[in-house]
Amino acid sequence: MPALGVPTLGTTALGGETGVLRDPPVVSGVAATTTANTSANSTVSWSYTQPQGRPQSYYRVQAKNSAGNTTHYDSGWLLGTDTTYVLDIDDEGIPVAATNKWVVSVKDSVGSFSSEASANVTYAWGNPQAAMTTLEGVTVPSDAQMTITQAQNVTLAWSFSDGGNTQSFYRVRVLDKDTTIELHDSGWTAGSGTSYDIPFTFSNGVEYDIRLQLKNNYGVRSN
Repeated sequence: MPALGVPTLGTTALGGETGVLRDPPVVSGVAATTTANTSANSTVSWSYTQPQGRPQSYYRVQAKNSAGNTTHYDSGWLLGTDTTYVLDIDDEGIPVAATNKWVVSVKDSVGSFSSEASANVTYAWGNPQAAMTTLEGVTVPSDAQMTITQAQNVTLAWSFSDGGNTQSFYRVRVLDKDTTIELHDSGWTAGSGTSYDIPFTFSNGVEYDIRLQLKNNYGVRSN
């Protein structure tokens, strides 16, 4: 007599793993730091769980506008079990005087399931303004075009404004105006000073482009 086919009770097959019960991973507690740190760094953090104890294998961090319909930054899928992600939001062009929606997505160690969570974080990191005031002690005109009279010991002075924020770094560069070749770069220099003696020998008859950038105490740079 043929054997009677009786169904075997057992676990549910999910994600291509026969006989293995697996629930989607869960990401929660998304947050991001907003404290001043002179580097414009914000640390995005989250919590990860998976009911069967499978570890996180991939994560993805995105910054969007508060409505969630414009993406300012996307890390792409990154391999790892990290639950924090640090980035310079000024470098990445993420608005530093706005509310951003941070979206975190995760995958478990099998990787076929993913989930995401988000949080709105408001930044008020200022809008620093730099204005050149004098060069060689002479007031810089409104059109920023002037003639210098000495080859060395040229001092640039400036003003900084940004509400109640303070200056934390400055950077002065000298470029050949015709070729845009950079001839001198002070690099980002820590300090609240408002003048810089340019250690460069200027040549007679050559046009130069002197550029100034400042950072506030949140690490946000001026234009």
